Amino acid sequence: MNTIDLHVHSDCSDGSWTPEELVALAQTVGLSAFALTDHDTTDGIDRAVRAAEGTGVEVVPGIEFSTRYLHRDVHILGYFMDYRAESFQQKLHEFLNARDVRNRQMCERIREHTGFPISMEALTACFPDAVITRAHMAAWLTDRGCVETRQIAFDKYLGDHAPCFVPKAETTPADAIRLILSHGGIPVLAHPLLYSLSRKQLHQLVGELKAEGLMGIEAIYVLNRGSDEAFLRSLAEQYGLLITGGSDFHGKNKPDIALGTGIKSGLSIPRTLLDGLKAASPCIPPALSNSRGS
Repeated sequence: MNTIDLHVHSDCSDGSWTPEELVALAQTVGLSAFALTDHDTTDGIDRAVRAAEGTGVEVVPGIEFSTRYLHRDVHILGYFMDYRAESFQQKLHEFLNARDVRNRQMCERIREHTGFPISMEALTACFPDAVITRAHMAAWLTDRGCVETRQIAFDKYLGDHAPCFVPKAETTPADAIRLILSHGGIPVLAHPLLYSLSRKQLHQLVGELKAEGLMGIEAIYVLNRGSDEAFLRSLAEQYGLLITGGSDFHGKNKPDIALGTGIKSGLSIPRTLLDGLKAASPCIPPALSNSRGS
């Protein structure tokens, strides 16, 4: 059990597995640790930690913030922050309020564009414990026969360039980094090659975020191809950043991606990356000591 996964989603955001089920799955596939990095929420962390007691699986507290940079979504991962702090949860509440406004606007656009009776009330009734995302909208539309597949829902209505899309509120990557740092966490740039940035733009982004306190880059990622990992490792070395890695597991919402091993078992993330995060962490929450050292 020397492999890990530092990018995992539960049904508290847009994954399909509960936090407890993720722990059992991690144990089954032989992971020694995984980070729960739900979008803009930490609601599943304590549940996962309790489920992991006595299993030998370590649960790393994490989060994935959705931000905007050059009119693109850019995601910032946070690890080992004091997620229980009232000030941290207040900020998450503000983010979720902004997400709720956006979701209601998208539901309204879908109704106007298609006549489908989607609403936030319908979505929260169907997914009562989740932070509602576009993935939930796609699932709702598919389950009710409005579209054939979730991918078609994105292509026709929900994708970034589709007619019902509403951009996120303009939270910047620097905002997310400052929030994570101010609560003792480690901010990491998620999947840097997914943002359609040129290499010059990516260097600019990493340089700007390093100046704000960025501490790592997700260099090992499920969609890397060819020399991608080597390039990202070189970028991390150039800017003095830690390396992390993850599958971006979402369960049936991304059915081709397996926990820990990615697509066709092509992913392997060594435990040493987690050791590096811990060595750099100014404050590892003591409540998680139950599973440390496994």
